[in-house]
Amino acid sequence: MLLWCGMLLLALPTQATHLVGGHIEMRPIGTTPGQYRITITNYFENNNSGQQANGGSVGIFRKRDNMLMMSFITTESTIRKPIIFANEKCAEQRKLNFIVATFAATITLNPATYNDPQGYYISYQTRNRNAGVNNITNPTGTGYTFYLEFPALTQNGQPFLNGSPRFPDINGEYICRGDAFTFHFGGTDPDGDELRYSMITPLNYRTNGVGPGPYPTVSWASGYGANNAIPGNPTLRVDPKTGELSVTATQIGLFVFAVNVEEFRNGQKIGEVRRDFQLLVVDCPPATIPRAVVKAETYPATAQSFTICPTKSVSLVANTNPTWYYQWQRDGLNLPGDTLPTLRATLPGEYEVVVSSKLSCVKASSSQSMSVTVFNIDARVDSSGHLCATSGTVSLSLADAPNQTYRWFVNGTLRAGATRPLLTTSGPGQFQPEITNTRYGCQIRADLRIVWRSEPMQASLSSSQTALCPNGSLTLRGAGGVNYVWAMGNTPQTGSTATFEAKTAGTYNLTAIDQYGCEGIATPLAIGQIPTITPTLDPVTPVCGTANPAVTLRGAPAGGQGTVGEYAGEGAASAGVLNGTFDPARAGIGDHVLTYTVRPAPWCEAVVTRQTAIVAPIPTIALPDTVKTWAGNSITLEPLLTGNPNQFWWSPAAFLADENSAVAQIVDIQHDTTYYFRVANAIGCEARDTVRVLVFSRIWVPDAFTPNRDGHNDVLELKGVEGFTLAEMTVLDRWGEVVYRSTDGYRTPFDGTFQGQPLPAGNYVYVLKPAPSYQTLRGRVVIMR
Repeated sequence: MLLWCGMLLLALPTQATHLVGGHIEMRPIGTTPGQYRITITNYFENNNSGQQANGGSVGIFRKRDNMLMMSFITTESTIRKPIIFANEKCAEQRKLNFIVATFAATITLNPATYNDPQGYYISYQTRNRNAGVNNITNPTGTGYTFYLEFPALTQNGQPFLNGSPRFPDINGEYICRGDAFTFHFGGTDPDGDELRYSMITPLNYRTNGVGPGPYPTVSWASGYGANNAIPGNPTLRVDPKTGELSVTATQIGLFVFAVNVEEFRNGQKIGEVRRDFQLLVVDCPPATIPRAVVKAETYPATAQSFTICPTKSVSLVANTNPTWYYQWQRDGLNLPGDTLPTLRATLPGEYEVVVSSKLSCVKASSSQSMSVTVFNIDARVDSSGHLCATSGTVSLSLADAPNQTYRWFVNGTLRAGATRPLLTTSGPGQFQPEITNTRYGCQIRADLRIVWRSEPMQASLSSSQTALCPNGSLTLRGAGGVNYVWAMGNTPQTGSTATFEAKTAGTYNLTAIDQYGCEGIATPLAIGQIPTITPTLDPVTPVCGTANPAVTLRGAPAGGQGTVGEYAGEGAASAGVLNGTFDPARAGIGDHVLTYTVRPAPWCEAVVTRQTAIVAPIPTIALPDTVKTWAGNSITLEPLLTGNPNQFWWSPAAFLADENSAVAQIVDIQHDTTYYFRVANAIGCEARDTVRVLVFSRIWVPDAFTPNRDGHNDVLELKGVEGFTLAEMTVLDRWGEVVYRSTDGYRTPFDGTFQGQPLPAGNYVYVLKPAPSYQTLRGRVVIMR
């Protein structure tokens, strides 16, 4: 708010500008975060220019980087009203005539957007100051910036609610040089925040519109500054706590200045608002009008302090003089319209009347102060308890204070005997206490208090099912209250929430309790028990190979309550189960886990039993048809087996070390023998095979051969050597040189060559050892070409 005080017409040029000051207020609307009413208060000269002034553009900026957040237009929000001067004649002679105009806009700010910790500011810029201002340079080229800071709307994740300080209407005043002068300039904070006041240099304007800070300050004339805006002893200063201005001026003139009002919460600054002022200092006439004398009707003439009831008043009467103007003040502020010698005071405060002459401009005078206190009867009615549908009580209580009597009216009728500050009722109705203070005679009726009875509680108890599964629980759900009492039959159960886990069959009862303690009983709910089911599945006879018919699966019981048992297979076995049968061909070779699943009831957990169906492989045997050896030799027959056989039979038992081994150990065989071999796996799947063991007793060596590569008799063929797998054969020429040697059973016969070259025809010596236990044979062989 801008406060203007006094301006001497003769000190101003005839084309003086109309604006003399102003300030910004930011008021939250209700409790909705982000909704505000922004008000620009202006003080104008009451002339054509002032009458034509209107609202303007206002900007909101972020302090951190001066970024424009939004701009808006204000429009006139109230009827313009005059500033009241206590000394009406002097104000009239000096042409001191000013009005207050307010311009406002309702805005919505998003708290999620306005969350910068450094805060934001609002500015309104306009021009120009009065040409007659004495303490700044180039006043007509100097304008105003009305400035307000506010904090982030969201802090620590929560909405931060705050409004700017508020300032009352001001008095019209001027300063008499040489006289001590005080001026009420403080405000109040609706949030209870601390306000700190300090003198500050007024702001100039940058543009006649919306523009960001920082804003320039006015240029002080030589010898002036923020703390010496009005020369004096003392100079103009502000009380840092109350905001009251004081000065004893030593120089006449028109002086501008500003006060910064900072807002603190819990020791932290959260905002500020600047207020521009200008005050006129004049030489006042030495004559002073006599002081008015004020008395209170019906009180002693010397009484200056009065206590009245809230609905009463005290009539203050000043001595009457037809040549005087009267202006009543309360707490130093002019009361609009109270300009008669009498005043009916109804509010607490310090009252005085300022009288001034109707005939000439002389100093006004003030009466003695009359202190009015309004006795406050605490008529708050506290209540406790509640009336339920059929029970309960409510206690209504007042603050018990001395010198007070009490009466209670119920449904408009005085209740006999109810004379205490406490009344307890068990029935509904309209209750109103009457309080009388016997010392001051004050009587007040508190606001009507209506006591009502709750509707009957509608408690309910339900569950998704009506029976417990084996080894299971069932969630019971209550509704209709905020707390609950559970019981099974007559047995109380633990828990007070809206849900209860039932684990035992029985009848459950529920009492629901609302926020007032009223109770409602739900319809009992019977919970049954689903019998335990132990399913079985008949074993499936193992089969050999997949070429077997499908087997019908047989499980018991057929199902539960409202359910049917289901057959399935685990893993690869699932392919073999179809329509209650197991098909080996679909399942394939392997051990297959079959399942039979039964649910005791549709909402119960399934119970599963298992059987293993074996589709065993059919064994196979791989043996040579014939094995050759020599008489007396020991050999091993090791067949290649599949199908996991684990039982073995060899027959006949002749020459066998173990006729039930997978590998046949033949010892010292003496003659040809045909062996029969049978195997079986664990399931009993069998396979059979035979092998013929040929036994050779000697080797025949020919006398000659013809290695001429005609396909006949080209190698030295040893008849019967195939039975001697360890036979060693050596051939030497006539000089005893070895020309051929074999140690592997004569697998590569002698072809009459040595180192790839044909040997000459002639006689050669051979040395043949058929087997380790056989006698070595020697003889001659002829190569013929």
